[in-house]
Amino acid sequence: MAAHPALIAFAAAMMAFVPTSSFAQDVNEASVAERTRADYDPLGVNLGAFMLHGSLNFSAAMTDNVYADASGAEQEDTIFTVAPEARLSSNWSRHSLNVQGGAAFRRFQDLGSEDADTNYLRGQGRLDIGARSALLASVGVANEVEPRTDPDSTSTLEPVEYQITNASLSARHSFNRYRITGEVGRVEWDFDSAAQSVRDNEQQFGRLRLDAEITPRIGAFVQATADEREYPNSTTLDSTGETVLVGATLRLTDLLVGELAVGQFNREYDNSDFNTEGLAVAANLQWFATRLTTVTFTAERKAEDVVGGNSATPFVETRGGVRLDHELRRNIILFGGLSAGQREFSDLDRNDDFTSAEAGAEYLLNRRVALRARYRFDTVDSSGASAYRDFDVNTFSVGLSLRL
Repeated sequence: MAAHPALIAFAAAMMAFVPTSSFAQDVNEASVAERTRADYDPLGVNLGAFMLHGSLNFSAAMTDNVYADASGAEQEDTIFTVAPEARLSSNWSRHSLNVQGGAAFRRFQDLGSEDADTNYLRGQGRLDIGARSALLASVGVANEVEPRTDPDSTSTLEPVEYQITNASLSARHSFNRYRITGEVGRVEWDFDSAAQSVRDNEQQFGRLRLDAEITPRIGAFVQATADEREYPNSTTLDSTGETVLVGATLRLTDLLVGELAVGQFNREYDNSDFNTEGLAVAANLQWFATRLTTVTFTAERKAEDVVGGNSATPFVETRGGVRLDHELRRNIILFGGLSAGQREFSDLDRNDDFTSAEAGAEYLLNRRVALRARYRFDTVDSSGASAYRDFDVNTFSVGLSLRL
């Protein structure tokens, strides 16, 4: 797919106004949820060249619709979860190496068939080459269970278990006020049961991005991504895709940080009836409304595909969200969020509208102990001749975290 001429012209115009000098350092303004708290952050364990951090998390959640069924068929239950996590991070002056791992053991009070164990292990490394270049690599594996609230959950009697394996390698180089980044990667989904094997798929991708600093606080970028998806047991969904984005980066550290991009996506399938193209959007902006309040905005529009529910077909997904984090006190953080979106299916008379809302609080007793409470609401409204299912789910949870 050739990039839209208007996008190319816009990108060239932005680059033409960029002066030449050193590329500015990234600004890492911390939001309320991410900032350090000297009196309450866990100290970890110093292992010489590495720091070890860990936590043991306990939670109890009450839900009114375990299977995310339609109205009248809901089943209530209480879920108990134990989740250990650990992170080993280098503290070198140059280069970096991080390894993270964790697990979650989930048990239902009444519906034992929903019991599930999940786990993950991932690592990231950075090799600095001089002051302006770096190589980065990441690899990870996770054993997961599909949430019942996923719009495409198959509603089978047993939880759907699957494994995700991913690896990527990227390189970046800065010169004058430009930075170029290239990345290649692979992601593979492997579903455990024979009945779900039709959903097995793997994806290879390549990405090239050019950033330019217009001022120390405003930048511009062009990004092109190409990928190939293969479904060994559902070959009609094999496809290739391209996405071109043009956007701006903002580093107004006392007001706004993040980036906003628009562009075009194109996806071509072995079954040409599935082919789709359209407007691509990617945005993630943090607004520092006050020193104690951070508002985060996200938006995305892209082409996806699915084998699940009553369909094996592509769709275009549009979603947006807003989240508010407020520091009531240095050790009490309140949060709330709302996200909504729509899936438009290209080969079915089906549209799914989905909404999620949450609110909660975190209370840091000291460096070692944190308490959490959260309420979450999920709803899906599926319409059209091939509509799948509608549901509402309310979940309230409380948790305790013991931190190293």
